[in-house]
Amino acid sequence: MRTTESNPDISEGTTRVFFAIWPDDAARKQLAGLAEQLRGEALCVGRKTKAENIHLTLVFVGEVGASKLETLCLAADRIKDSGVSAFDFAVEEIRYWKRNRILYAATGGIPPKLIDLVSALENALSTAGFTLEQRAYKPHITLMRDASCQTLPELAEPIAWQVREWMLVKSEQTSSGPVYTPIRRWPLA
Repeated sequence: MRTTESNPDISEGTTRVFFAIWPDDAARKQLAGLAEQLRGEALCVGRKTKAENIHLTLVFVGEVGASKLETLCLAADRIKDSGVSAFDFAVEEIRYWKRNRILYAATGGIPPKLIDLVSALENALSTAGFTLEQRAYKPHITLMRDASCQTLPELAEPIAWQVREWMLVKSEQTSSGPVYTPIRRWPLA
């Protein structure tokens, strides 16, 4: 599921935000290298995701008025009592959404603790008054946008990292592409 705030107050100014996890440095370098390799071998063309922007979205919130940022953080604070703990995440496949023109990395099986985290977050946001869009959660890491791919190789081995925290992130569009800035972080036990 994804979230959208109901009736944002545009007059107060808004910020585009989402909850996400970031791969550790080694995994991020491997994922960025994979996108570069696919372009270099001319298997895919498109706009590569900058290495520092490679992430796994948990819940996309969208445009939020400044007064609602604290509400988001307070809702997220409740999750630490839900028992969600650190977990391993492994990218095992490279896929292509032809319709959306997105090259992305995916897991072969969704870790139960990831589903627990997303569910706890969605429940907390719903309780805090945010409207939830009814859509199944499909974890993916975007590697390339406006992509066109001929053939996708299989990964020789999974790209894995231990998820130890998650965060609320601000998204800004600039002339050189999106810039993601963490607003707040929450550790996993």
